[in-house]
Amino acid sequence: MTTDKLATFGVIDPGANVLLEVIRAESPVAAVRRLEEKMRGPEYVAAHSYDEAGEDALNATDPAYLVYALDGSGLDAEALGGDDAGTVRAQADLAAVVVSSTL
Repeated sequence: MTTDKLATFGVIDPGANVLLEVIRAESPVAAVRRLEEKMRGPEYVAAHSYDEAGEDALNATDPAYLVYALDGSGLDAEALGGDDAGTVRAQADLAAVVVSSTL
């Protein structure tokens, strides 16, 4: 089993409907961890757990992200920007809803 295969994911803030980042990662959870480490720092990430959840998590108090699989979607991942969240949601498959919870 290989665990180092990377996929391309688009991470969307569902509240603002903004594509936050296009990230190459091993999994949707790893993509969100990398995004939060970049945005908030390693101390923040170390104090949180990251789990896949159902869409009902979008209404909870913990931050939740929509993570879309961009490989095979026909989208040019390198050309996508923050305003392309609607395009990503329309053309790519939802890989996971990932929740960031305080430990």
